[in-house]
Amino acid sequence: MSFSIEEFSSIEETQNRKESRIIVTELTDLMMDVYIKGDGFSRKYELPSKINKETYVLQINDSGVFINSHYQITYSQLFSKHILKSKKYVLKPGYVYEFVNINNSIEIIQDT
Repeated sequence: MSFSIEEFSSIEETQNRKESRIIVTELTDLMMDVYIKGDGFSRKYELPSKINKETYVLQINDSGVFINSHYQITYSQLFSKHILKSKKYVLKPGYVYEFVNINNSIEIIQDT
């Protein structure tokens, strides 16, 4: 019985990391696209309200995109440092954000 509970827990953690990996990869690719397409270009992204039925914290800074979900950190490195308008963004689950290229810096704006 104990082995089955541990196995189920391991499967759940793997699924959680998979969903987190998809989100950090999509956001990294989106920011690269917005940056490459130049001044004035923008794209929107809607964050899921939960990852694998768990709450999470998403942070973006010059190092990359980080998700902390259920005590697991998932990370994707940005292709270039110093492309963000602010040093750090903390995005809220369930909200839509617009990523805008302003003078070759990416501004992240919560959509209303």
